[in-house]
Parts: sequence; structure tokens; C-alpha cells
Amino acid sequence: MKFLWYSYFGVYLTFKSISLIKVKYLEKKDPQKAAQYAFKKVREITNHILKISKTNFQVYGEENIPDEPCVFVSNHQAIFDVFAILAPLKNVTGFIAKKEIAKIPLISTWVRAIGSVFIDRSNIKEGIKAINQGAENIKKGYSMVIFPEGTRSLSSTMGTMKKGSLKMAFKSDVAIVPVTVDGTYRVLEVGNKVRGHTIKIIFHKPIQTAGMTKEEQKNLTGIVQGIVEDGLKKLGN
Repeated sequence: MKFLWYSYFGVYLTFKSISLIKVKYLEKKDPQKAAQYAFKKVREITNHILKISKTNFQVYGEENIPDEPCVFVSNHQAIFDVFAILAPLKNVTGFIAKKEIAKIPLISTWVRAIGSVFIDRSNIKEGIKAINQGAENIKKGYSMVIFPEGTRSLSSTMGTMKKGSLKMAFKSDVAIVPVTVDGTYRVLEVGNKVRGHTIKIIFHKPIQTAGMTKEEQKNLTGIVQGIVEDGLKKLGN
């Protein structure tokens, strides 16, 4: 079942990737238009995947998604988290993605096209460089998503958010939007059933970072973790 699913996704993505010709053309003329067009196509892919997987998608707190650029800080259960977060968004949003994704044909090209940044979590210097690049993308008008746990939990439990993961928001003085995702790990990575699962997601109220003291910044990772974990408890009830 999973093999057929991945095969279908590969064929579908190859077909949709014809649009990358236009993306590359627009990048030479107007990079922002290129990113907007790419993001539109990525959302089409996202919505199609949610539809054919017959995923029951429940979104709470859409009113908390800012119109202006921000940093979405989410727990990380599975690959399908990306689809869950992208589906409700309207504006260009990239990801802080692990460096291994940069080696995957087509997927890496789409990920780059929407303003994502690849990070080597084992290299502190390269990690700082990636966070700085993400901050620059925010200044260009793009939002960014980061998974501070650093790895998938493959469960409804949550690991510890890494310190320093919120620096992107501090560097660009934008709001942090905590995000809670639950149920994504069941779609592809745990169990044999791919279709008909329920995914729940909460976009919590934005936390403004502009004007924060160093002490407030230092304590914010723990506060955000608490918000996301409380969301998991609510979604589990």
C-alpha cells in the first residue's frame, strides 16, 4: 500500500513539475513573483494529496495566521506535517528543512522555490548560517516554518525544542505563531493504512517579538513549547 502511494506521488509530482519551467523563467525576471507562483503550485499539490488520501483535515485558529510575514513554530510528528501546515496558508511560506532533502530530485527544487532553507543540524556554523538566511527571507516578505525538535516524533508525544531555534524571529522582529499538529504520523509512517486518517492542527495566537528583552527571548522557547504541548492535550481529548 505504501509503495503504491509513494509511486503515485512520484508520478504526480513529476507531472506537476512541468510548472518549474515557468518558475525558473520568473526567477530571472522577478524572484518574488516566482516564489508566489511556486507557492500556489505547491498548495495545489498539497490539497490534491490531502484529497486523494481521504484525510479528514481539521483546522483550528485560522484567524491567528497573520497577513504579514511571521515564523511558524511547530511540533514535528511526520513528513505529512508539511502538508498539514501548508494547506491553510495563503502567503509564501518556506521551511527550515534538513539538508538531506536537498538531495531529493524535484522535491528539493520545489522546496527551494518557496523560499526554504536547508540546514545541517550537526554543524553549528552552518546552522547559524541557515537561520540567518531564513531571517533574510522573512525580510523579503516570506514567512518561515521551523520544527525546533529537530526530528520526527512519530507519535502524539513531543520532544524538547532546541534552544536558539527562535532566533530567526528575533533577528527579523516578526511574530512567532506556535503550531500544534497531531495525527500526521499515522498517514504514511506508522501502521499500514494510508487513507482515511484524521489530522488536526491548531494555529495559536501570535507572540510579538519586537521589543523583547534578552531575558524574555531566553524564556520564550519554553513558553512556546508549553503552548504547543497544551495544544496536543486539547486535540487528544
